[in-house]
Amino acid sequence: MKFTEKQEFTGDPAQVWSRLSNLRTIPTYWHGTREFTATKSGGKITADVVFAFGGKGKAEVTVDEAERTFILDYFEGPFKGRQKTTVKENAIEAEWDVTFRGAYKVLGPWNASHFRSGTKHALLRLCEGQTAQSEAQSASTSSP
Repeated sequence: MKFTEKQEFTGDPAQVWSRLSNLRTIPTYWHGTREFTATKSGGKITADVVFAFGGKGKAEVTVDEAERTFILDYFEGPFKGRQKTTVKENAIEAEWDVTFRGAYKVLGPWNASHFRSGTKHALLRLCEGQTAQSEAQSASTSSP
């Protein structure tokens, strides 16, 4: 599954980067991640991940301050591959390139739709902090 999502914003890119690169708050913005436990050893960061859909995985984490790029290279779990998120001057962009394994492979089209939707919402939350979540909920429940 490969896709890219982009969200433009008008706020301070440094604040968006601060939210994105904070390993302790990943589940706050990425609701598909229930738990994210990072361990640093010898200059390498590895994370144990518990997903909201019930699976567990492991990823290598790269935090590139200079490029404002956050990369998760998943090497164990229900999918393998890369999630790369970059903060630019007025936008945040997430690229996914993963392959599902086991039972998750059967749900291919549903997975792609679900991951894309979750990514859109995560980018909104990252751009606007926690206020984006309540705004998105209000927008989805209000009638035209």
